[in-house]
This record gives sequence, structure tokens and C-alpha cells, in this order.
Amino acid sequence: MSKGNKSIKSAVNKALIFGIVSAILFVVGIPLIVMGASNQVWAVLVFGIVFVVFGFYGSPMIWINYANLRSMKRVVDAVNEEHLLSNEEIATQLQMNERVVKSHITKAINKKYLTGYLYDGTTLSLNEKTAPKKKAVIANKCANCGGSLTETETGWICDYCGSKFNKE
Repeated sequence: MSKGNKSIKSAVNKALIFGIVSAILFVVGIPLIVMGASNQVWAVLVFGIVFVVFGFYGSPMIWINYANLRSMKRVVDAVNEEHLLSNEEIATQLQMNERVVKSHITKAINKKYLTGYLYDGTTLSLNEKTAPKKKAVIANKCANCGGSLTETETGWICDYCGSKFNKE
């Protein structure tokens, strides 16, 4: 499993846990309000109110976020596992709107759930570019005898043994 797949799976699992916790807090908050008000325990009443408000307003937003992450995970899996690379192919396979697929791919690339691809807005392609190579550092010593080197137009020459080293 690639690093991107692990990252999105982790994000989906976290959203699921937060969704479950927010739903439970909503349900637990109602009896806390009743117990706090009837026994005049203000701390319990306040916790109950906070839990109900968080559950009532936060829970739907958390579940919507969870659904969006699950949908994005389906797109990422279609790219990584089924090797579908165009918006049209992914939309057809997953029964989604192409505009939604484009949005999911863009977000997945930005969050590094999809790596190693170039995206032009309609099609993904493998990024076959390599990191720039670093130029070799010459230690100014001959590899043959350890003498000092003098730079020439074509490379270096050893002052002691006359060995020549070309520039790459």
C-alpha cells in the first residue's frame, strides 16, 4: 500500500471516529440536560448543553466530510488500483459526475493522496521526470596519486602524475 493510500485511509478512519463520537455526544447530552436541570447540578447541565449543541450542529458537518473523503478515496483507488487515468474513465467506472471527479483528483493531489502523477485537468499521466542530478564535487585531488589538480577547458589534470579527468 502506498503512502498516499495510507494517508487517505487514515483520514477516512479519523472522520468516521469523529462522526461516531459526535453522534454519541448528542445522544448523551440530552439525559445530561435533564439530570443537570432536575438535580440543579449546573456543571452537568452545561456539559449536556454543550454536547447537544456540538452533536446537533457538528455531527452533520463531520458526516458530510466523511462522505466526501470516502468518495475521494474511491477515486484514488480507481487511479492506483484500476489504473484509470482520465476524468471520463473514472466517472464512468464509479458512476460519478466528471466535475466531482476533477475536484477529488485536484484535492487528492494537493493533499498528497495521489503522488507521481501530472494532472492537466482532464487526464492524469505518470510523472517520469527525475530529480536533477548534482554535479560531482571534485576534491581537487588526483584519484590515482593524490596530487593536486589544475582545471583546464576540458577537465582537470594532475600536476604530479599527469592524469587527465574529463568534465561530465
